[in-house]
Amino acid sequence: MVIGLVAVIVPVLYLLSQLGSSQTKLAFKYHENLLTETTAFSGTNAGISRLRGNLRGYQNLTNQLVGDESYSLNLRPTGKGFFQQSLYYLLASSKIKNHNYVIMAEAEQFNPEPDPPVLVITRDFWNTVEPYEIDQVADVLSMQNNRGVDLLRLDETRDYEKNATPAQYSGEIRAKSSRLPEELIPDWSEVVDILTSEKLSM
Repeated sequence: MVIGLVAVIVPVLYLLSQLGSSQTKLAFKYHENLLTETTAFSGTNAGISRLRGNLRGYQNLTNQLVGDESYSLNLRPTGKGFFQQSLYYLLASSKIKNHNYVIMAEAEQFNPEPDPPVLVITRDFWNTVEPYEIDQVADVLSMQNNRGVDLLRLDETRDYEKNATPAQYSGEIRAKSSRLPEELIPDWSEVVDILTSEKLSM
């Protein structure tokens, strides 16, 4: 009877110990992932603070410490906006063990009036997604691919606006009038003039 009890209890104890160990490993994994995200968010906040302090132009900062962890920050100018504000891509990343987290955003840095801090507007955040359920993977990849295509189109549009002369830009937009609803055609010339005056310059 004792041998039978031992034969039953030992596997049960082993199973329970393994369950406890796997739960601990999972808790560490989630903790490290959350810490990586938080560190990258700190990098984003640092980038926004630099822009508010009226620091301008391309900025690339690596291995910036926050506590015991580090992040990298990149601010890349992309042109000028309607109000002559500076446009940036803001990229912050962090890596802790096997966890990588990246946050990308667009930022608008306005001119000081007359002293810093200046108005900074951030929008269109995109970040690493780490799905824990296998049925989420397809959706996450689809979102990332669609977002990547959108960003490529945005870059192409900005490059076109910067490199096209006002006459080329105006002429090509006027040529689109044949595709418009009839209600818009009479006002299209005025719309084109406004778009041409607001187009991005070098």
